[in-house]
Amino acid sequence: MRRVLLAASLTAMALVSVATSAAARDATPAPAALAEAPSDKELGYRILSELVTRFGARPAGSDADHAAAAWLAGQLKALGFEGVGLESFPIERWSPGVSSVSVTGAHAQMLVAAPLGGLVAGPPVEAPVASFASYADFLAAPAASVQGRIVAVLEPLPRTQDGSGYLRMAVIRGEGPGEARRRGAAGFVMRSLATHENRVASSGATTPLPRPFPAFSLSPPDAEQLGRLAARGTVTLRLDSSASWIGPGTSQNVVASVPGRDPAAPPLLIAAHLDSWEQGTGAVDNGFGLAAVIAAAKRIGDLPERPRRSIKVVLFGAEEVSQADPVKNFAGARAYLRLHRNAPRLDLASESDWGGGRVLRLRYPAGDGDLQRDLRAALAPIGVNVVPEPPESGTPDANVLADSGVPLFRLDQDASALFDTHHTPNDTLAKVDGGALEQNISAWAVSVWLLANRPVSGGR
Repeated sequence: MRRVLLAASLTAMALVSVATSAAARDATPAPAALAEAPSDKELGYRILSELVTRFGARPAGSDADHAAAAWLAGQLKALGFEGVGLESFPIERWSPGVSSVSVTGAHAQMLVAAPLGGLVAGPPVEAPVASFASYADFLAAPAASVQGRIVAVLEPLPRTQDGSGYLRMAVIRGEGPGEARRRGAAGFVMRSLATHENRVASSGATTPLPRPFPAFSLSPPDAEQLGRLAARGTVTLRLDSSASWIGPGTSQNVVASVPGRDPAAPPLLIAAHLDSWEQGTGAVDNGFGLAAVIAAAKRIGDLPERPRRSIKVVLFGAEEVSQADPVKNFAGARAYLRLHRNAPRLDLASESDWGGGRVLRLRYPAGDGDLQRDLRAALAPIGVNVVPEPPESGTPDANVLADSGVPLFRLDQDASALFDTHHTPNDTLAKVDGGALEQNISAWAVSVWLLANRPVSGGR
């Protein structure tokens, strides 16, 4: 805690210096309060704690999802945000039902597994396993070797600071069941995309299929157990699940804004997502990001002078659950674009949805040298590097906005521990690092403030 306070104090001093030069150029207020908020230092953690305690898990379209959105809208109004509202949109609701995965025969035993989201499991399936050490091995295997069998891809997820291992291997969950079905397999299991060794399995969405097909993620220890059994000879699995679509419903985006002082300046958008998987309480994914952007925007809104650009705050719904055509995945971001298609263009957008680690780097479309200097001076004391290059991608909802032409900036977090809790029952408040949350709030507040006060350019 002493290190956190020291870092915050250093950031405050750096910001005073930055603000002095910025004020001389552009009459912007001194933003020292963005790194320290003595009046309400615990706002972010309090929002997060209340969210997960009151509502627990928030599957898209559930009663908890709706109640949490209404509560957050009330909180945003009480905090002084303007333009607060709930924007509903249709979705198809999915339920994991009740599932079991078991080894049958001479080595009969139960395995810990979670059904992959967006599939209908259908009747129970019992079949021999075709085991593969990697997804590449599965793709290279002849179709005859998996026909009528349950495909098991047992590739482990490497721990990486930037989460690149997950980005590379998410195709196993997203496309693996469909590939197995096309090759005549009877079912599909995979090792959870997880870096822990706990006996819990990770939820996660896959691509919806046109007819029932059972597919599961296994806990890391159970994936290793299955691999050892398969090495001894033929092993048979039984997959039994009532996972299915349960009918039409609605989710919603929660919207709010911090008005800017220049109505001609296109606004910035900062976001997180509200929904979570049914396992855990969604504290890290994505209560952490939600609390960070709300608290950062509140600090900006409390300054004596408004930012040049308005700041739109969006808490997207239905980020996690698969959706078939025509709704498509990331339904909340797509609904936001539809509902705001006639609104002023967005200048920049970003989303906090990469776990609960500290911010390591800011990437943004290159601007003038003064902006780069000010960002570096303000963020260096809290350990954030500044790279004046646009990110190759954002997180999922932000990428939907990018596909429509919105430029992105991104605050890259340390993802080393993200996949210890990601989509598991261990995603709880106890796994949240309060110091990391405070550092995220400071990094978001400083970055958004300085980006929002850039000179307005007609070139984009």
